Amino acid sequence: MNYQYTELDYAKNIYENGFQSKQHEPTELRLVATYMRRVLDYKPKKLREEMYRWCEDHISGYKKELYYKRIHSAINKACQKGSMLTNVESIAFFKYETDYINGLYIMDNTDEQKESEYSYECKKLLFTLLFKMKINKFITETKRTDSDFEYQGKYFKGGQKKYTELKKLAKLPDKIRIHEDIINTLWINGLVTPMFNGLIKLNFMEKLYEIENSHHDLDKTVVLQIKDYDRVGWYFDYYNQDEKILFCKECGKIFRKRSNRQEYCSNECFEERRRKYKAEKQREYRQSSGRGQLKKSESP
Repeated sequence: MNYQYTELDYAKNIYENGFQSKQHEPTELRLVATYMRRVLDYKPKKLREEMYRWCEDHISGYKKELYYKRIHSAINKACQKGSMLTNVESIAFFKYETDYINGLYIMDNTDEQKESEYSYECKKLLFTLLFKMKINKFITETKRTDSDFEYQGKYFKGGQKKYTELKKLAKLPDKIRIHEDIINTLWINGLVTPMFNGLIKLNFMEKLYEIENSHHDLDKTVVLQIKDYDRVGWYFDYYNQDEKILFCKECGKIFRKRSNRQEYCSNECFEERRRKYKAEKQREYRQSSGRGQLKKSESP
């Protein structure tokens, strides 16, 4: 999972166990400094001392003069106003939002008015983009210091890598081409507008904001709580009653089953549930055996 959604847990893990990735060392230094500043409540002088001590303990071949600039950059960012660490526990979807997406009629082209063969996949991508806006809203508003700020994101920016990640997040089939098949179809229907260098304007988000601001009787029943941020598209499938999408009976994660009898997302979860079942049966047996022995000893 992307660490930005579990910054607090990620930073604590780095603080206690050292760097998790050499490639992301500058980012992880910043997270450690922010953890010390905001969670452990170290004042700037104490923070500087502890950062040097932490680096000595966790960086092989550490030399202060080589890490001086990186450490002080991390400290400065940690001390900036509004710096904090967040965990996003879940993202809620309301009924009016899913009704809006499911109710869209997505055409092949505006002349023939024929429904697109990619209609469902287009809706899955809109659902996933809405998730991206929701999670950005949570993080942005949590970190803002002005209480009256309201995030209203309506753009997605990415190169090929980010669009590949978006396709994976939406759980679109491999054969689907995200730009040619999906983005282009959404553009024809006026739901997005491609701009430049991978930037697209999310026109459908403007429509949702308009609905939120102009309707006072919206159905805000929570129909989904997304907790697995790597499998967003499967939540849309589950909501639309795809029988192949289930929640694991052991860990609770959403997954796509490979056989009709599958109830667990992995062999590990299956074995863990079997271990618990055996332990429970043994406990019941010991209790029943104990009661039997007690009755026998009490008999005349």
